[in-house]
Amino acid sequence: MNYRNSYFRLLLGFSFAGLTFCTSPQKPLPDLKSTVDGIVTRLYDEIPSDSLNLLDEEFFLHYLSADEKQVLSSQYWVIEVNQPVRVSLMRDVSQGTVPFWLEKSGFVKTALQVKNELSTYEVWQKEEPAGKISLGINGLDKHRPVYFISLAPLDPEKRLEIKPIFPSHQHIEKFQPGAFTYHDWDGLKISEVPEQLFGESMLTTIRGRAREAHLVNAFRNTDFPSSESPDLITLHWVQDPKNSISINWRTSPNSSEYWVDYWKKETQDTLKLRSSSQEMEDRLLQNDRFTLRHTARLVDLSPGTTYEYRIRSQQQTGKIHSFQTEPEALKDFSFIWFGDMHNDAKTGQLAKDATARFPETKFYISSGDLVNTGLHRDDWDKLLGYTGDSFANRPFMPVPGNHDSQDGLGAWMYEAQFDLPRNGPGDGYAERSYFFIYGEALFLMLDGTLSVPDQAAWLEKTLSENPAKWKFLTVHFPAYNSVEPYPEIQDSWIPVLEKHGVDLYFSGHFHYYMRSKPLKEFKPGSDSNLILVHSASAHGKGFESEKQDGSITVLSYPNDYLYQNIEIKGNTLTLSSYLANGELLDQFSIKK
Repeated sequence: MNYRNSYFRLLLGFSFAGLTFCTSPQKPLPDLKSTVDGIVTRLYDEIPSDSLNLLDEEFFLHYLSADEKQVLSSQYWVIEVNQPVRVSLMRDVSQGTVPFWLEKSGFVKTALQVKNELSTYEVWQKEEPAGKISLGINGLDKHRPVYFISLAPLDPEKRLEIKPIFPSHQHIEKFQPGAFTYHDWDGLKISEVPEQLFGESMLTTIRGRAREAHLVNAFRNTDFPSSESPDLITLHWVQDPKNSISINWRTSPNSSEYWVDYWKKETQDTLKLRSSSQEMEDRLLQNDRFTLRHTARLVDLSPGTTYEYRIRSQQQTGKIHSFQTEPEALKDFSFIWFGDMHNDAKTGQLAKDATARFPETKFYISSGDLVNTGLHRDDWDKLLGYTGDSFANRPFMPVPGNHDSQDGLGAWMYEAQFDLPRNGPGDGYAERSYFFIYGEALFLMLDGTLSVPDQAAWLEKTLSENPAKWKFLTVHFPAYNSVEPYPEIQDSWIPVLEKHGVDLYFSGHFHYYMRSKPLKEFKPGSDSNLILVHSASAHGKGFESEKQDGSITVLSYPNDYLYQNIEIKGNTLTLSSYLANGELLDQFSIKK
């Protein structure tokens, strides 16, 4: 018997009764989220913080109430069928523990197996009558290859109708080789399906659902806990850079109302604006579960002006920061581009070093993978904590990468951290795909984790309606590379970029530096001078950089901490890529 669990059972006085489920039809069950929220709250009250990650599944099966176990056994996946069916549940064989509810609810393990290129799944089956089918959690751990199911009518002559209940949107397709295993990863396809299951109605899911009941080895701490003092200040442009700025910061949830005092530098005429705020929760962040993220949008500013500002409450006044609005008729300026930052402490230092070396820089852009895990707020705390005041004095304009919008659960925490334009393809793209104009340059900021084809029409429209001397596209994924090319981007976006004479394509994802030849030199039939550059600011393995196709690339560099300074002077643009030690890695110019 495990000593640590014996200790906790003694500490809390648990009995060793078998698992029991509440089956009263009169008592409606709460939803899964509120139930796990309550469990986590109780754990914080009853278990020492340094012991939370010692708790294993055996502990939880004695700790949870009968009602809680019933919710975890039935409210993870709920559908309704119009006739009796056989349910097949595909469970990854590498998962250490079989979900505690599976056998008890009547599922029987078969000898059948389903495979994709990464995983083998054992098949469990059960027959269910017409009506609701309620299934339980994938487990109390965070096993990413979560189970998925297929349904077969017991009367094959009758048409099967499936009504999603929870989640309310389901993906259903024919169970056969080539079908997607998870609908957040359309590249991972099923390779082997037993004949007995072939053609059934397969319901896929998303890998991130393992997080919905994650309790075993789940708890984290942030190195940058919030307080009543404003911190993690970040500037953005939501409207015109000539006359507006958005100021964003964080405090603890028990803080009071906040204002921004702002004034033109070297004047005494101070204005103030009260901020709006939204609460953020990361329930597994045990030392800082709740925070407030504040936003104040300053408008009607004067172009070409330096403003100073400070954040203030009734109790305290923050230190003074500054920003500059865009001058009228601006032609010459510079900006800094970061690739994959991954909330790395050295990347934070890189941002400070880049700003010190190029104090004239006007703003920063990033091509995504800002953090390692987009659903861990402590990673966002590190990103903004390590960069210090860099983003408090110059706007930061990013797009999400696959790590920021992770496992099919969306990028809500990315969206909560920032205040970015909402001028993209539609509501579902707000703050994730957008554009802004600075000087004579158009910046197209696209989220490649969302549908690529669905953004092509917006891309065409935006380029048509906003002619500019310089045109840039920023997206996480590189369209052309020799490791994992992106044919959807090549087919949907590249022709639009060619047509409108886009100059540079900034991307990341692969942890090495690569600069392509102009498009016309490696794409037959093209006359475009578009150059693709991808880079990672955080050190990585530089995986597969040696496989780059020499017919495409001018330069491929395996790994280091990198940032890029882009300077526009008159008709010349110069991109300079620097290593962390300040050494110049690459430099090239585009002349018009």
